[in-house]
Amino acid sequence: MNGLGYDPRPTLTHWRGTPIPPVDDPLSTSPRRRRIAESIWWNGPPWTVLRNASAYLRHVMDYGSDEDIAYTLRDVNERRWLAALRSARPGNLSCGSYVLFGAYFGLVGDADIYRWPRNAHMKDIKPLADDTREATYRRHARPNAPSRETPTAEPAP
Repeated sequence: MNGLGYDPRPTLTHWRGTPIPPVDDPLSTSPRRRRIAESIWWNGPPWTVLRNASAYLRHVMDYGSDEDIAYTLRDVNERRWLAALRSARPGNLSCGSYVLFGAYFGLVGDADIYRWPRNAHMKDIKPLADDTREATYRRHARPNAPSRETPTAEPAP
């Protein structure tokens, strides 16, 4: 072993026919990371996603529970989160997760948080209803950003 807690098998590109991420900035394993990887990754054993920090973080952003995300924000340093966001390509991460985490880490401006495409994927539509995750990240990303709930004009009597 190499201190990671698993053999990263750098030459392995597929698991039972399914492509897996290449070895790039591998994360060490821990019981909590392993449990999170098992819940967000279906393309092989947990170590196949832990061998690529960016792929692991993008899957946490899209499929992690609120608890998984809160833990991972404390567990993985900001440099790796920023690398995951900057290297994301269409299909790697939902538009909603990109905007929410981009705002959280200061990569997306306040106004962009509300610019949702009309033809958004179903996964991206849920935050439009102000679900807890979206509201939480919006508050953490820009505490002084105007809220959508703030009225822009006085209501008619």
